[in-house]
Amino acid sequence: MDGKEKRPALRFNPQMLAGLIACLWIIMGSFPTGWLYDIGVGTGTGQGQRPDSNVLQLHEQDDVERLFLLQEATTVAGHGLIDCPLVRLRDLKQEGTHYTRGHGIKKTVHISEYCAFSYPSNIFYTVSRLFLTSAFYNSYHLLELEDGSYICVYFDDYLLYQNLLSGEIDYPTGYIRYSTTEERRMLSQMSEDYDVDPVYVLDMYRYGKASWMVDLSLRIGITFLVVIIYLTIEKMLKRGLAKFLEVRRYE
Repeated sequence: MDGKEKRPALRFNPQMLAGLIACLWIIMGSFPTGWLYDIGVGTGTGQGQRPDSNVLQLHEQDDVERLFLLQEATTVAGHGLIDCPLVRLRDLKQEGTHYTRGHGIKKTVHISEYCAFSYPSNIFYTVSRLFLTSAFYNSYHLLELEDGSYICVYFDDYLLYQNLLSGEIDYPTGYIRYSTTEERRMLSQMSEDYDVDPVYVLDMYRYGKASWMVDLSLRIGITFLVVIIYLTIEKMLKRGLAKFLEVRRYE
């Protein structure tokens, strides 16, 4: 013996790992806080609202240019969503250079409006969207129309959970607009594999619903609440189990 105490070996704790992943999902990932901001959005022809009878339906590629020129409120129905390798800031005011100071050192962080991924999408894209970027960035998709062609659609990612639960999405009201430079570059690349017009995007996202700082604060608050509830339930279960075992021991 050399008189030194051995440090306890680190043990793999699946419960703690699962908790960290869940916290990461809520704070940085695809936890669907967006639906909270859309609870009172109502129905109508406003972008991001639930469509009413005045909203036109996009059926095929030939309708795209006509609806764009009319600038009529438009929605769409369909299946076969294809992930696009591009995401855009939810709060556009977050774009730019931000300064932070820690330990007396001034640090500069530049936030881009868009973030592009490799195409075709891979596992890195999926993990990134689930756990790292969805709190701040929203994704694009290609949606198959009735004639077999595709339209690029942009809507709040929380609606994707409808697809998981019911197999379909109730798309909100949107407007067809010209694609931006970044969007067109991405769509031009995807047009080699899909019948999609890189010029147009059906934009159904309701901008300005919440600032990134408000949303981040909400996510952190939800995380603390979940942790407190989990620890409380765990403590109650352990206490109940201990009492049960004690009773059984004296029977």
